[in-house]
Amino acid sequence: MNKDLIDLQRNSKAVCVIVKTDEYKSLSPIVSMEAGVSDSFLNQVPFANKLNDKCKKYEICYFVIKNIDKIDKPQQDRFVGLVKDREYNGYNLPSNCIIVFTVENEKSLKDISSEIYRFAVIDM
Repeated sequence: MNKDLIDLQRNSKAVCVIVKTDEYKSLSPIVSMEAGVSDSFLNQVPFANKLNDKCKKYEICYFVIKNIDKIDKPQQDRFVGLVKDREYNGYNLPSNCIIVFTVENEKSLKDISSEIYRFAVIDM
């Protein structure tokens, strides 16, 4: 994983990074969640307070959404606004937060929604 490439995305609008699932743990500090959470859970914006706390303390923080390749494309598209507008259900991401999606391997990239893929920097 090229952490320098990932860190260059800080303060960038409408961008996310895709890494292998087994590599995201080398990023720090992170707030993470599974991509397959229910709509009702996600709409409560459970990550907001954790992200705010981490991003206030560090120059860069990472919001890791794990296993995006394991859910269907309509479910993946729930995250498009988060990437494109850096907003979800009224919550705005801190500017020093980098959105990171994880996939199993390079072959899994074909399972990524085109709506997310067009905003992605691939680090594999």
